[in-house]
Amino acid sequence: MTRRSRVRGAMHTRLGLLTLCAVMLMACGSPAQPNGNARLTVVTSTTVLADLARHVATEDVTVTSVVPYDTDPHVYEPTPADARLMADADVIIANGANLEPWFAALTRQVNGTVVFILETGTWPLLYETDGAPDPHLWMVPRFAADYVTVIADTLAQADAPYAATYRARATAKRDLLLALDTELAVLFATVAPARRILVTSHDAFRYFGQHYGFQVASLYGVSTETQPSARQVQSLIDLLRASQIPTIFVETTVDQSVLIRIARDANVRIGTPLYGDALGPPGSVADSYSAMMRHNAEAIVDGLTR
Repeated sequence: MTRRSRVRGAMHTRLGLLTLCAVMLMACGSPAQPNGNARLTVVTSTTVLADLARHVATEDVTVTSVVPYDTDPHVYEPTPADARLMADADVIIANGANLEPWFAALTRQVNGTVVFILETGTWPLLYETDGAPDPHLWMVPRFAADYVTVIADTLAQADAPYAATYRARATAKRDLLLALDTELAVLFATVAPARRILVTSHDAFRYFGQHYGFQVASLYGVSTETQPSARQVQSLIDLLRASQIPTIFVETTVDQSVLIRIARDANVRIGTPLYGDALGPPGSVADSYSAMMRHNAEAIVDGLTR
């Protein structure tokens, strides 16, 4: 039995203004037909948000993600079909804090309720040296539970007769997420403090690291829109050689070639790929938020305790 079994068992470019305008014009000229069986149609920017929303929504609410499974939302290029989908939605939910920089422009021609979660209330955002916010708060289950509350409030306002149902379902999901947070903390306690250095493709794990006690380093910043410099690459190699950590981790939605070369140069292993910005497809090891977080935790513990 392997250690892994014991623990648990190119680059896209952003749309230019002309392309975006074309998307909107095509959407207006050919509207999509709503689902006639749905009481409410909800569109989210990402698969993570769609999964959380489905736990709040009832069975006769349709929830769809614009960005597909295993796809980077930072650099996703929306299509005319995406614009039509949003035009027909009753509720549109995005993360905000520049996770999906292309998304706001698509909401200008819609009639439904639009909510950017990190623009509601007060959130403990971290910032890059250039002032860019880190949008990856959902990577901590306790914050994901707060996302669920915002989603429930949004659906309750859009569909008042079912408000109590949405809020009751949200309370049940929050309890599960808080229990998940405790479960992960217990698992991470098996990693020695000296080994708690998590090196990943991009800065999707800073809140995660802060919450669970890991030093986090990455090749990219909070967004994958720009390529790492030679200086960044060398700095990461130097860190790996100095710390002598055994394993670094690629992410499923980020180009892996540079990090693989860094692992070779620093003589460290590449661990099981982590999920962050997108879930995996149905039936995969990360086909829900909770499954994603458990998969990541098990992969990290396995990689850092070898």
